[in-house]
Order: sequence, then structure tokens, then C-alpha cells
Amino acid sequence: MVDNVAITPGTGATVAADDIGGVLYQRIKLALGADGAGVDAVAGAGTVGTGVQRVTIATDDQTAANLNNALVGDYETVAASATDQVLGATGATGDFLSGLLIVPATTSPGAVSIKDGAGSAITIFTGGASSVSSLVPFMVPLGMKSAAGAWKVTTGASVSVIGIGNFT
Repeated sequence: MVDNVAITPGTGATVAADDIGGVLYQRIKLALGADGAGVDAVAGAGTVGTGVQRVTIATDDQTAANLNNALVGDYETVAASATDQVLGATGATGDFLSGLLIVPATTSPGAVSIKDGAGSAITIFTGGASSVSSLVPFMVPLGMKSAAGAWKVTTGASVSVIGIGNFT
């Protein structure tokens, strides 16, 4: 079977077009698939599957940088009962804190907080009596960039942390 369609100007099938400055540009509908098969490509973000095209984000796009920071990076452990432990060798403004993996040692662990530089403490996990039902570590996603200096983590009794991100 021949795949081409013959179009005779002025007669036959109508072809969609867009007039731009007196020039007609043919409008097309994108379909994906092997030879002899086609599935309409759909717009929008969704699960990659039949008829959904992948999109590549330019590496100079801030979204790409944020995704990279969120998915890969450094880690640093913070022991129980630590006070203002800096994440990274020295830490600095601009460091990215993807999240904290909180590791309780009892079902009544202490609290966990962070500071951006010398700023006020931000409670990430309040802890306390029977605050967790098991000793399974859990992730607290943050996705935060430091505006004032090194990220600092404080842990209470019976709770340690693994900080994940890009640290100086």
C-alpha cells in the first residue's frame, strides 16, 4: 500500500493551513508510532506511555538545575543530640537542602530542626512521646536553597538525620 496521499490544488481533499503574512503554512497533527501505526501525541505533562512524547529540559534552564539538585548530591550524617551541625565542610549561602532522612532510635525520639545560617530554628519534626509507631526511617523533602549561610541541623535524643543536598 502506498503511504503518500495525492493532493491536487483547487480540487480534492481540504488541507488545514494557517495564513501567516500571505503565506499558507500547512497545519499538521503529530502522531507517534512504527510504520503503519500511529497514536496521537497528547499535550501536557503526564505519565510517559503510548502517544505521550518525552520532553528534554535545556541544561541552562533553572528547572533543570533544581531537578539535578533534588535528585543527586551530597549527604551528611548528623548524630543524635547534635546542636547546629553544619551540612558540608563549611556550608555557604546557596547550598541546596533536598531533604532530611530522619532515623528514630526509639518510638519517642527527640525533635529535629534546621537553621538557614544564623536564622531562627525551623522545626522539621517535633518528636515526643510515641511520635512514631516504628523505627523505620522516613524522608522529609525540603528542596530549599540557603539564603543566609550554611544549613545547620539540630537533633534531639534518640534521633539521627542524614541530610541530602549540595553542600559547600
